[in-house]
Amino acid sequence: MKRHGRRFLTLLLSVFTAAACAGCATSVEELYSLPQMSEEYVQLQELISQRIGEGSAYAAPTGGRNRQSIQLRDLDGDGAAEALAFLVDETHTPTVCIYRLDEGGDYYPYVIITGYGSAVASVDYADLNGDGAAELIIAWQGGGDIRLLTVHSLGGNDRQDQQELLSVDCTDFLVCDLDGNGVDDLLDIRLAGESSSVAMYTLTGEGPAASVTAPLSGRITGVRRAASGLLSDGTPALFVESELGQEGLVTDVFTAPGGELFNITMTPLGRSNTLRPDGIFSADMDGDQSPDVPVGDGGDRLTWYSLDPSGAMTPTLSTYYNAEDGWYLVLTGPLTGDVLMERHYIDGGSSVMFTVMSDGTTPQGNVLVIYTLTGSDRQEQAEAEGRFVLLQEERAVYAAQLLTDSLTQQDIMDNFHLIYAEWQSGDL
Repeated sequence: MKRHGRRFLTLLLSVFTAAACAGCATSVEELYSLPQMSEEYVQLQELISQRIGEGSAYAAPTGGRNRQSIQLRDLDGDGAAEALAFLVDETHTPTVCIYRLDEGGDYYPYVIITGYGSAVASVDYADLNGDGAAELIIAWQGGGDIRLLTVHSLGGNDRQDQQELLSVDCTDFLVCDLDGNGVDDLLDIRLAGESSSVAMYTLTGEGPAASVTAPLSGRITGVRRAASGLLSDGTPALFVESELGQEGLVTDVFTAPGGELFNITMTPLGRSNTLRPDGIFSADMDGDQSPDVPVGDGGDRLTWYSLDPSGAMTPTLSTYYNAEDGWYLVLTGPLTGDVLMERHYIDGGSSVMFTVMSDGTTPQGNVLVIYTLTGSDRQEQAEAEGRFVLLQEERAVYAAQLLTDSLTQQDIMDNFHLIYAEWQSGDL
């Protein structure tokens, strides 16, 4: 058996290519045979089955991007992947069983990490101290939103080298190089009423070397999303999007120049000035690789802003955001001024009328209608006189009708977009 590099599954060669080769002979049995599991996989599965036979059961992480019950990661930097099995033992305590490869290429039990609470909420892997080995980062689910965040170093060949480098409370966490020094930082997001904050940990081989904090907006009641991104000048930033009670969402943006942590969107009022309706998250609206933060007044019109390291907000564009029908329109030309946008139900769908206003109260003229058509005759309705098709989806056809010469069909088609599910869930 090779020491390293065996795959867990042996992939089949393309049967069509093989059949096309002169002199090739392939039986029906060979064409339909299943891939064979490698010896390493079988041997690892036997080790895990021993744990299950003793009363354990598979218990994959309940959230995050790494949700498999068995995961492969090179934690010690030697080029060989360790295997991690996520289980609960006979007392329903979450455990992580780590298996390493020996000189002969066989897996053996290396260490068992006994967890806290009821489950592994999420797990990540990152080199937090720059030593070339990845740390194991686990958020253990407690009661409600309470989680315990622990960081583990696998160490060398001796089981005693394994150590817990950090153990702190958290609501969520993220790993990114926020201070730009080439080494990942651990960002610990803690929801605690008026004392909600973000803590940044910089680790060394000896444990926590530094911890700095900065406040989140006051009165937030839940963290909906945390994501790393870049500001308008390329500065690394952390975007934390949270519920502000029943008022909507706010975005707190953090930077870490020189290893210090700052909330650049915090105002003297004690919160970020980025309030908008729920379900609308920051996104790169203009394609410059920097997230734009939406701000609204409770209506369907949003202004999107880019930020610089000082926290200065520059308007990028404005949109009409139609969550009910699943589309948005970038406002251009006469639509950038004082415009009333009214949604109506119609036979077989809905429509939105755009009306230019004077002094905020007097209609000057209707300029555009956009239709969301879902009836059985939606194609015919979309192609009715004066209308043109914007997009055709399986369950709806979107069409428009221009009522002004100051806009063109191409203007509307270029600026009409669908709202993807990730926008409303926050999973970008």
